[in-house]
Amino acid sequence: MLMKPRAPISLTSSTFIARPAHQVASFVLDWGNDALWRSQVQKFTVDPPGQATVGQRLVEHLTFAGMPFRTPTVIESAEPLAAAYSGGSRSVSVHGWRRITPMSETSCRVDVHTEITMSGALGMLTSLLAPGYRKTDAADVARLASVAARELR
Repeated sequence: MLMKPRAPISLTSSTFIARPAHQVASFVLDWGNDALWRSQVQKFTVDPPGQATVGQRLVEHLTFAGMPFRTPTVIESAEPLAAAYSGGSRSVSVHGWRRITPMSETSCRVDVHTEITMSGALGMLTSLLAPGYRKTDAADVARLASVAARELR
C-alpha cells in the first residue's frame, strides 16, 4: 500500500528589530547564528561560512519532540536582504526563505517562512507535531529581536 504524501507544516513568523536592515541581514542571513536564537538548534554547519550565498551548504542539527534531526540544505537564492533554501533527509524535507524589509533607516521587519514535510513513519505524526513546530517557530522569531539587538551592538 502506498502512503499518500502528507501536507507540509507551513510556518511563517515575523518580528521588528530596531536596527538598520543591512545590519540585521548580516546576522539573520548567516545561518551560523541560528543556534543563538532558535531554541531547538544545537549546531548549524555553514560551508562556506558567512552570510547566505547561492550554493552555500547548511547542515542543521536540532532536537524536536525528543527526536534528533540532521537536515542538510542548500541556499538556492541570495540577495542582500533575502535568501531561500531547500533540502532535507530521509525523514523530512524543508524549504523556505528569510526576508528583511527596511521600515526606516534604523528599523526593519524580519519575515521567516519554512515548509516542513515529514515522510515515512514521521509523516503519520505531522498533525501531532505541527502545533509544537508553530509555537516554537513563533517564540524563536520573537527571541530573534532581542538576540539580534544584543549581537549587533
